[in-house]
Amino acid sequence: MSAKSFRVISIAVILVMLFTACGKTTPATGSTKEKVNLTFWYWAESDAPGADAWMTESVEAYKQVNPNVTINVVPQSTDTLISAFQSAVTAKSGPDIASQWATGPVLGFVWQDALVPISDYVSADEIKNWLNTNENTYNGKVWGASMYLIGIEIMYNKAMFAQAGVTPPASGRWTWDEFITACEKLKTAGITPFIAGDKDGYGGAWWFAHVGMQGLDSTDDLRQAIIGNKDFTDPHYTGWYSSLDEMVKKGYFNEDVMSLDLSQGAQAFSQGQGAMSWGTDGMIKQALTDLGADKVGVMRTPQLGAGKLADTGNATQSITFFLTKWSTHPQEAADFLVYLHTADRLTSWYQHTGVIAADARFDRNLVTDPVLKQMVEWETTGPQIWLENFLPGQLDSDADLTAGQMIFSQSGTPADAAALWQRSAETWRNQHPDELTNWKNWQQ
Repeated sequence: MSAKSFRVISIAVILVMLFTACGKTTPATGSTKEKVNLTFWYWAESDAPGADAWMTESVEAYKQVNPNVTINVVPQSTDTLISAFQSAVTAKSGPDIASQWATGPVLGFVWQDALVPISDYVSADEIKNWLNTNENTYNGKVWGASMYLIGIEIMYNKAMFAQAGVTPPASGRWTWDEFITACEKLKTAGITPFIAGDKDGYGGAWWFAHVGMQGLDSTDDLRQAIIGNKDFTDPHYTGWYSSLDEMVKKGYFNEDVMSLDLSQGAQAFSQGQGAMSWGTDGMIKQALTDLGADKVGVMRTPQLGAGKLADTGNATQSITFFLTKWSTHPQEAADFLVYLHTADRLTSWYQHTGVIAADARFDRNLVTDPVLKQMVEWETTGPQIWLENFLPGQLDSDADLTAGQMIFSQSGTPADAAALWQRSAETWRNQHPDELTNWKNWQQ
């Protein structure tokens, strides 16, 4: 072989290698030659009932696409989602793919060097179809895959409203005074006004994300208190606990609120035990099935605050699926996450959960119920912020969740709840100076 021929062949080989390396696409059937076992710490069922069954189906279907890859799904508990993965980070071992709530919790683990960017393993052409990736974009990299988009609003029982003489808000939203008036009418009629579950702390966290946001002007407004430039005892941040405390004292919640977790509270609404409850799209779909489509309506959170975020929507990707730093098969793990965004899987997701997929390719014609159509409109119109995403994980668990439990259990006053936020923030800042520096430098 001549030197010229050798050079031509060598150049051809190099070009093939370059095109192969740059072409990150959905894996073809049998694309992985070696046997690969991946562990996926998975969470979604609490947001979207039916998600576990969909994941089981997806894992089985993926065997037809790539029979050499085995996905071992380990469902995660809501109340240990953060702490369990923190333990894995400390040990530098655990799952190949994990789940975490978007933004603050995800970036907290990015800053601990526990993740690798998914945008290093998935093409930009694919990622451009994923919705709300901005929630986990940092330093020009996308650190997690979104799967679904949820909003959380109040679902109400039309029959109970009629029985108590309560008229739903014509605009889709009450003032806070109108809301309290409706609660009193319902209670007088012998109906529990609002069903909630806060055994796991997330009932109170949802009040923070909805009502607490209304007093703020921006997410950076919250960040100033987190990093210590403002004080959480300022009513600007925690004054809304007085309104929640008033509701508890007046008996507007179910008596067993501290015996139910968040999803059980929604289930109690679906069983006709109260007139109103928080609901994700999936929870609302379940209520429509259980109570009847003619008996369930939705409304936006009553307006209490007057900050610039008072009218902001709350839709979020909620949970993020990401690749761990210690995984020895990040490409295979990324390929499976891409597979979950194929047309068949997106359609199946909605059929199982009633929650829209966080993907521009999702067929919105699948959403036919008027109530769920209304949710989709609210979720995709105007700016959207889920405020809990903008908390460090430790502050979320030690202050947000715990302060709400303090109010619901009546084990502390609103002033105690505010003091807990401040104390927890100070503890976090002292214990995690490196993380504090990242929060100070994070431009939201």
